Amino acid sequence: MTNSLLKAALPLSLITILSGCGSDDSSSSTGYIQLYNGSYNSPYTRLFVEETERSGADFADVTTRHNYSTDTYDVSFEYLDANDSYITISDQEISIKGDKTQLVVMSGNFDEPTFTELSVPITSDTGEFNLGFYNIAGEDTNYDIYLATDDGVFESATLFSSAQYLSELDLQSVDEGYYTIYITEAGSSDVVYESSSVYLYDEASYVAMIRPSYATEEGGITLDVVTDNNYVTELKHQSALGQLRFINTVDDYSPVSFSATRGTTVNTTNTVASDSYTDYVELSPNSYSVAMYDEEGTKLADNFLMTLEREQSAVGIFYNDADNGLRMMSVEENLTPSSYSHTVSVVNLIESYAGQSVSDVDVYFTLNGETVDDTSNVVDGLDKYDQEEQVVDNEIYTVYVVYEDNGQQIVLIQQSDMDFTQEGNYILILEHDETTSSGYKMTLERTITDSVE
Repeated sequence: MTNSLLKAALPLSLITILSGCGSDDSSSSTGYIQLYNGSYNSPYTRLFVEETERSGADFADVTTRHNYSTDTYDVSFEYLDANDSYITISDQEISIKGDKTQLVVMSGNFDEPTFTELSVPITSDTGEFNLGFYNIAGEDTNYDIYLATDDGVFESATLFSSAQYLSELDLQSVDEGYYTIYITEAGSSDVVYESSSVYLYDEASYVAMIRPSYATEEGGITLDVVTDNNYVTELKHQSALGQLRFINTVDDYSPVSFSATRGTTVNTTNTVASDSYTDYVELSPNSYSVAMYDEEGTKLADNFLMTLEREQSAVGIFYNDADNGLRMMSVEENLTPSSYSHTVSVVNLIESYAGQSVSDVDVYFTLNGETVDDTSNVVDGLDKYDQEEQVVDNEIYTVYVVYEDNGQQIVLIQQSDMDFTQEGNYILILEHDETTSSGYKMTLERTITDSVE
């Protein structure tokens, strides 16, 4: 299989991130240390040098690059548990080398992560850049990497290097310019990954991490490009799709189905009852017109705009706005198989209490023996018809939804034994429900890539 790419100018933000730092004033007596977090189910991981915390990184990100004189240092990697205690993952001695960055790569399952140290020159010759690929995608797959220049098509690409799992980094000098990166499995001509056309600047070093995408494409891969700044540029597979699903929270409409339309192409979902999620519909990255239908196929809502990015997973939540009728909210789903902490997207559809309007609520995630005043896991002042993310630890919580009425705190919902211990992340919807004693309910849905299910 071959894929072609229409070359386009790179967005300014991406150019900035990928640009090198050739004017770095480092000398042979100084170098750097930095952590790239490639452990898919890891928490935010902190870098300590000589027992001093320097910075940290979530999955698929890097810490700040820290400058040190050439010497050997005691280095540790740690995270905070649910009790705010530092837990050491690994202790090492690392030697700082002149004019180089010691890039420590943490990869694999966080239960037993692998640490690999890469020594990367901070600069290269004028007119050229250093480029290397590091495979952390899995033990069973080796890759061939191809670079295409002028026309950006695979047929004209040349074999640049091969990357075995956790093999030694092979940095090569390449002329500055636009490149399209293609990846195949070793010995194959079938493209499994294609980047956009990116401009790579001279006097820089680029380390491209080949990792699982943990997104919409089962078994897909992504490139995280690390340079001599404090950012990672994610280059997504250009042929990757996105996916949509929907949920209707309005009990008056049940069962329902949905459609996402672009031009003359209509993509329809299965039929579901209220408060139930549809199956996913895979779609190309684009903007779509969304409609909802009743059981007879009559349109209940139409022309709601929803935009889907490459490798993005999103859910369209249909709800009743007290002032404007039927509306849709788009919530992006985090599919990363997080194990030690989880992102909860809290959606507030509560609009009234005892006949009076409710403009916002507070949401508290409390551990056993912990009060709402004690917890640090709080979504404070979440407006109605709005959403906000909160990161919680891998624990079981009691969740309170609280409304403040003229200085008096009113518990609208209290839900014990809410389990956030499964891999992945969550969507938590707060809404009215006349069938419950409180008149409200919360609904929890887990989101995770199919790659680890």
